[in-house]
Amino acid sequence: MSITQNDPGTIFLGGDRTQVGDLACSEELTPGFGVERFNNGGIIRWRKAPADVANPAAVATNQSMLNKGVSDVYAAGDLVEVSILHKGATAWMFIASGQNIAAGDVLGNAGDGTLKGTPTVALYSALENKPTVTTRTRIRVEAL
Repeated sequence: MSITQNDPGTIFLGGDRTQVGDLACSEELTPGFGVERFNNGGIIRWRKAPADVANPAAVATNQSMLNKGVSDVYAAGDLVEVSILHKGATAWMFIASGQNIAAGDVLGNAGDGTLKGTPTVALYSALENKPTVTTRTRIRVEAL
């Protein structure tokens, strides 16, 4: 008999992290997206992390201070709660459609907020199997 694994209902799952909540986003972001800081006309903002760049393992988290959940999207210009994950920290992020992920696979940013398998720059390790994904899907990951 297998044990049913329920959705955690939060993005940050455990470990050590640095929390940042004083920067706005330049575009709509969903909690669970990989993000990066960038200079937007002289103002530092958050955006979806580009593919295959050695950035810190950073993820947009749910707006816990506003009692919002993992599906409550940040609008462009909103202050974003971000967790910069330290090695071994875990989070509930996204993989893109078309991925076939096994537990232990290394993952990196795909450029659209999601993660992909066989990356040029490995930032995460999959903590669960997600075979033959046909839509954007959440996955538990560990920062490398």
